Amino acid sequence: MSDAPVLIAKDDLHAFAKAILVADGVDAATADSWVRVLVWANLRGVDSHGVIRIPRYLDLLSKGSVNRRPDMRIERRSGAIAVLEADRAPGPVAMERAMAEAIDRAREVHIGWCAARNITHAGAVGYYALQAAEAGMAGIVMTASIPLMAYHGARVAGLSSNPLAIAVPAGNRPPYLLDMSTSNVAMGKLLNARDKKTPIPTGWGIDVQGRDTNDPTKVATLLPVGGAKGSGLSFMIECLASLALSNPLIAPALAAGSGTENPILNGVAVAIDLAAFGMLDEFRRNADALGDAISGLPPAEGVDRVFLPGERGDAILQQRSMNGIPIPQGTWSRIVKEADARGVSRPNLDR
Repeated sequence: MSDAPVLIAKDDLHAFAKAILVADGVDAATADSWVRVLVWANLRGVDSHGVIRIPRYLDLLSKGSVNRRPDMRIERRSGAIAVLEADRAPGPVAMERAMAEAIDRAREVHIGWCAARNITHAGAVGYYALQAAEAGMAGIVMTASIPLMAYHGARVAGLSSNPLAIAVPAGNRPPYLLDMSTSNVAMGKLLNARDKKTPIPTGWGIDVQGRDTNDPTKVATLLPVGGAKGSGLSFMIECLASLALSNPLIAPALAAGSGTENPILNGVAVAIDLAAFGMLDEFRRNADALGDAISGLPPAEGVDRVFLPGERGDAILQQRSMNGIPIPQGTWSRIVKEADARGVSRPNLDR
């Protein structure tokens, strides 16, 4: 079998992935929302958070860890604050709902903060931050999970590798988007490296002895970005996303010891009504001017151009929308295996 990636059109990938989830008992509307976020990640080159996750999600569905038909509900609204009980919903479905609620709060009181309890893996969180930016607001998204990353100075996992995204609208430019992890690299990129059978850079993770490794199959835990800065940021996200909901994740997991698996997460979606400052049009003009100033800086040696937050993803999205999404053979084989097991027809890749 060739090691060349499979190339598939975005609509075909969406339909295929949705059919797999529906065949597994997920209702069509939920599956559509779930897959939309996964394919969006693939389109922007964030393959670690795209359809590579489908086999894992199916495993969590089979265990009942992800709820096929969740009873999501807003438990509390108080001024700018809302609390969403997600009932173990697919993370993308829950966080899309959470940001919609935050935007509604912001339209009423100019800022909205929706805390989502008991979500599952949220995928690429930049998607939800962009929901706010596309509504003319600033968006901030964070999620918290069990320990996946070493605390600075420790040799074992002590914190989540919390994703954090910030998006703001511009004028003639697309919205700016920062989408990052508090670890040097997201866990999904390790999965991608395993599928591609490629070594990883030093600093991504450490093995069970706490030593650096370039073998993605030997990584026991991730390392924080910026050392103490990354682990300190992760610590504070646990406070904002979990402790504020009285749903702590890190301390109970560490108390239970190694080997504990809990796929439940918490999330925060924040929307800020920039128009409330009275100068949204000026904000957009200034955002364009800032982008022009930064992108006009002289590139460093060996650098072709200076990218603004989100520009790489925007460029990849345009390319993949036209030419198709490359899926590594290892990833494709595992997805096809799940499709075959559920009687889902494979897409025609010869078009």
